[in-house]
Amino acid sequence: MKPMISYFNPHSFSTKVEFEKIPHIYLTNQAYNDMAILVDEVDKEVGWLGTASVIGGGFLIDEIFLVKQEVASTTTELDEDGIAELGVELLGSREDGMDVVNSIRFWGHSHVNMQTGPSGQDDSQMDLFKQNNCDWFIRGIANKKGRIQFSVFYFKFGIQYHDVPWSIYQEVDQSRREDWKKQIEDKVSEMSTTTIYSGNYYQGRGYVGGAWPQRGAVQSHVGGTPKTAPSIVPIDEDEDWDWSYSQGNDLQEGAD
Repeated sequence: MKPMISYFNPHSFSTKVEFEKIPHIYLTNQAYNDMAILVDEVDKEVGWLGTASVIGGGFLIDEIFLVKQEVASTTTELDEDGIAELGVELLGSREDGMDVVNSIRFWGHSHVNMQTGPSGQDDSQMDLFKQNNCDWFIRGIANKKGRIQFSVFYFKFGIQYHDVPWSIYQEVDQSRREDWKKQIEDKVSEMSTTTIYSGNYYQGRGYVGGAWPQRGAVQSHVGGTPKTAPSIVPIDEDEDWDWSYSQGNDLQEGAD
């Protein structure tokens, strides 16, 4: 009998982390515009909070809120009192205030004219949100040069994604639907007769690639080679047709 293994010993580990998909950040037009205006208007490192939700393979940042704060040229800090004050304001002014407060998963701020890489203070700020038992949180850093950089923090698993791709999320505007439905009803109808022609490609009155099943044909050509082009005519359901034809020949009407 082979002896049983009584223990395992740790080895020299070479851990690898593999991800099937990098998360994508989507911005509503409102969130995009509000952040652009805020960064443009303030010459200090101003910060804001925003709502975010899971959508498809990424996250949607829907709207942002300015938080009461003290700012300087090279630093901005959000404290718990400022965040709590925003929560009270939202709960008291909006019917969906509770849902909005529970959806705050985004912190953004301006680096004014500096690069959008995170500072040590930016990393320390994320600890505040981690302590609130959020599974995930998004950070955005923008500047006046037209650059914004997002990071996604999965606190639950200790995973961070930096400089993730982003784009503007545009929903279909349903306000025009009824107008288009009316135009479709007035202008679009199903074809009442059936028409036929044969061939691989037809453009205008030219023809490429095969014979025309036709009668009453007109002469045309493509590429210098004369071909017979079809006269498109409705099918007479009571008429007997002989479908035997060769290239360049008209369909022969059958005779019994």
